Amino acid sequence: MHDAPNDVAPRTEPKDSDAPQVSFRRLFGLARPHLALILVATSLMLIMSLIGLAVPKLAGDVVDTALERATKHELRSVVALLIGLFALMGTLAFIEFYLLGLAGARLLRDLRQSLFDRLIGLSPAFFDQRRVGELLSRLGSDLTIVQSSITEQIPAGIQALLRFVGTLVVLFVLQTRLTLVALLVVPPVILVALFVGVRLERLSKKERDATADTSSLAEESLAGVRTVQAAGAEPRTLGRYADRLSDLLRVQVRNARLQSAFGGLMTFAGFSSFALVLGYGGELMLEGKLTAGELTSFLLYTFSIAMTVGQLGSLYAGYKRLKGASARLFELLDTKSAVVEAQDAAAFTCEEGRISIRGVGFRYDDGPRALEDVSLEVEPGSMIALVGPSGSGKSTLLALLLRFYDPEDGTIEIDGRQIRDLRLDDLRRSMGLVPQEVFLFSGTVADNLRLGRAVATDVELKGALEAAGALDFVEEMEKGIETEIGERGIRLSGGQRQRLAIARAFLEDPPILLLDEATSSLDPDSEALVQGALHRLFEGRTTVVIAHRLATARRADQIYVLDGGKVTASGSHGSLIESSDLYRRYWTLQSLALEEGEPRSDEE
Repeated sequence: MHDAPNDVAPRTEPKDSDAPQVSFRRLFGLARPHLALILVATSLMLIMSLIGLAVPKLAGDVVDTALERATKHELRSVVALLIGLFALMGTLAFIEFYLLGLAGARLLRDLRQSLFDRLIGLSPAFFDQRRVGELLSRLGSDLTIVQSSITEQIPAGIQALLRFVGTLVVLFVLQTRLTLVALLVVPPVILVALFVGVRLERLSKKERDATADTSSLAEESLAGVRTVQAAGAEPRTLGRYADRLSDLLRVQVRNARLQSAFGGLMTFAGFSSFALVLGYGGELMLEGKLTAGELTSFLLYTFSIAMTVGQLGSLYAGYKRLKGASARLFELLDTKSAVVEAQDAAAFTCEEGRISIRGVGFRYDDGPRALEDVSLEVEPGSMIALVGPSGSGKSTLLALLLRFYDPEDGTIEIDGRQIRDLRLDDLRRSMGLVPQEVFLFSGTVADNLRLGRAVATDVELKGALEAAGALDFVEEMEKGIETEIGERGIRLSGGQRQRLAIARAFLEDPPILLLDEATSSLDPDSEALVQGALHRLFEGRTTVVIAHRLATARRADQIYVLDGGKVTASGSHGSLIESSDLYRRYWTLQSLALEEGEPRSDEE
């Protein structure tokens, strides 16, 4: 059985025991370009923590000054010092938040760019297996989790840990026994945090998966909204989306319930510690071993400890979310394309346009063979036509020529050089593809025409449009070539989209032309116009045409008949009428359709 390529390996959900670990070295690598900002902000956090350690002591001094010495000058001096410290902390906080926000925004930009670079470079085999909604979820929520962990949670965790240790040291210096009383609630809190963290990790993964499922369904439904409405399927689509939202809500409610319970426990533990210190400290005051100011300072330190423990618990839960999100991120970043450019790939300029396909075999994943021992030759400047039923391997051959996939067996050569040895950019620039289902991008007519030739001038764009018979309808638009055509060219008719694709091929001016029945979406008048343009486009180029209409195939220098992934016959139109039962049957059926009134183009 054929192994699946790297980028289409079967997806398996990891067991809890095999859950991927967070690679802090890799996270550090992601953060390295922004490390200076993060370190400065973290340093400011630490300075604020040190200043914060002095605040409870000063607050206690205020109390003792008011109760014991009752000197207004001293009281005001201590209060002024407190206000000064708070002003300094506010200034430092402003700088810290700005630096972390700046680092976070830049990091998120870089993460999205890196992930998009990886995705856009993967072969189509990867996207055959993945849902667009899931990938968009990873570009969105997963990257946001990783970014916030690096620029917010990790610095905050360092700050909380150092504040906890610093406060604990101060407490032990002030009152060892009172400190031990304050820490009675810490062990059970840690145990509960460990238990809750495991549950949160599982629920966070379920929430991410449910979010991806919901996004995927929404993306598909909105992309195909015309199909949904034409079929009157709005109620069913809305019902499916509502079901996905309900599944997501159930997971989110469980997640919120668990986090709320943990937060409530943290609150209870913190105030219980506060109450224990207040009770025991009151006894020490009655015994004359503690002043009111010292008790106030201790209570504030205790409250700081409680808040820090709660923060560390939240950070632990955040670590669990980071664990899953970073694993999904690194999974994509580590995905390798099934089609890899050789390290010593040579630069290539197609001069003749000779194509040699010898003994090629191919299958998609572990399915049946899509091609079996296919061989054909295309002479420079000639035109061949591929004819056969759906699923016979015609489109697969074009995909292999473009190296969207690599064959399992056999070789493909252009101008005598194996395409595996050529740079992918050079290989694909030597070919122009006009697919049957044209994909246009949101933007202007000019944006779409310049897809393969970014430096083309407006004059060249109009020349390509004229050659494709598209200039008239484009100039009738309000802004001409600068007219917005909507997502996927939704504001254009099918024939108009097809002519723009042909114009794009004219503009790219490739030595090899690949067409998947490029006139199939045109009305008779437009088809006659474009057929003339295609005649000009064919001149001096090597052309491979998938011909659904045999009238198109008649013009080819050589016709190959494919069936079941094999070449069953080849030759001219006349010879195939005599030698190929399949070709003769197709010709008879199409001729009968024309006799019964199907529109006939000028060529036919």
